[in-house]
Amino acid sequence: MVTYGCLTLLFLFAIVKSVLYYTRRDRIVAPQELDAQLLQLINHEERVP
Repeated sequence: MVTYGCLTLLFLFAIVKSVLYYTRRDRIVAPQELDAQLLQLINHEERVP
């Protein structure tokens, strides 16, 4: 009986994580865009001697 409760919680957790992923996937940055943003941040960084 405890096993069924644990399995239920596991499936609920997986469903919630999947729903959150699919609702936020439009905010995920492509790897090329992320690289460009990081390079821009590094190149425009104020350097302190």
